Formats: sequence, structure tokens, C-alpha cells
Amino acid sequence: MAQLRFPNINFVILSGRLVNDASPKTLPSGKQILEFRVASNRRYLYNNEQREENLFINCIYIGQRVLEYSEILKTGYPVVIEGRLRYREWTDTNNNKRSTYEIIVSRIHLLEKREVEDVVVEPPADDEIEEKPSIKMNFDEEEVDENDIPF
Repeated sequence: MAQLRFPNINFVILSGRLVNDASPKTLPSGKQILEFRVASNRRYLYNNEQREENLFINCIYIGQRVLEYSEILKTGYPVVIEGRLRYREWTDTNNNKRSTYEIIVSRIHLLEKREVEDVVVEPPADDEIEEKPSIKMNFDEEEVDENDIPF
């Protein structure tokens, strides 16, 4: 029997809104990280009844834009995050064993437009506009034989 070649894939894409303001932290190594929590909701129909499933997951961003993201990512902000899932265990101060799943974020997609100051752009003067020759295109439809369509 041939050896099964099994890929090691750990990739997560999650959309949702921030549950808390993102908080920057500095590790003992001096590296900066950004911690935040995302709520992702899934709506579905069960026996003709609308239901909702809520997922709350901790996220850790390790990257170049920690300070920039810490200013933008506030409670309620919508994001799509990409990263890998990590399982972690520890013992709390009461000697109880604890565990969690969290996403180590590699990319954050911001889903809300940032407010920018109004910029007034003056239109160019008529003598600054260079006239370009117009391009004529033929949009007459050709008859296509159904046997030529591959699907």
C-alpha cells in the first residue's frame, strides 16, 4: 500500500466585529503584539425557525502595523482576519488547568472606510488637457454556434 501524503494545513479566515478595543502589548523579547477578540455570527434556518450561532475568539496579531491597527481597531469595528489556529494550555492563579483556541493573525482586512479630510481638487485648465484620439470599437454581435461553447 502506498504511503499517504497528507498536507499540513492550518489556515483560518474569519469575519466579524471586535468585541473590545485592540490592545497593544510588548513581549519580554521586545516584540509588539496586538490582542483583540472577534465575534462572528452565523445565521441559519432550523425547522423553519431562524437561529443564530455566536463564536467569540481571541486573536493575536504579530506584525509591522501593531500601532497603526491599535488606533483603528475599536469595539464594533468590522474585520476579516486571516491566520492560523492555535491551541494553548496554562494553569491559572487558583491552580486550575485552562485552555483556549486562538487565531494567530497574519492579515487584517479593514471593512469600514476611514474618515478622511475633504480634499478639494481643482480641475485642470482647458489648455492643460491633451486631446487623445478617440478609439472606435465594433460591438456588433457575432453569431456563435452552440457547438463551439465548451460547457
